[in-house]
Amino acid sequence: MKEQPKAAHDQPRSQGGGKSDGMDLGIRVLSYLISGVLMYGLLGWLGDRYFGTRFLLPIGIVAGAAFGVYVIIRRFGRIEDTAPVAGAKNRSDQATVTEHRHEAE
Repeated sequence: MKEQPKAAHDQPRSQGGGKSDGMDLGIRVLSYLISGVLMYGLLGWLGDRYFGTRFLLPIGIVAGAAFGVYVIIRRFGRIEDTAPVAGAKNRSDQATVTEHRHEAE
């Protein structure tokens, strides 16, 4: 008997390609921004309802956006060491310059 080729649906799918990694990261960053604004906006709205004021909702929205940006920078703000260093001629020079930069920190 001849061996039948495997169908496309029988083969395992790749676990995250190059394009989907960037999309996942972008969606995660956007979700941090939206959730910060919604959570602190909700707290501001509840504070306005409880205290009878009108200024806590805008303060909560701005604080939520600021906190969301802070969390994004804190979590995703690391710069990769593979970026080329200015003045480095080849890969070995880049590694040397990068090592010195880390020692200074």
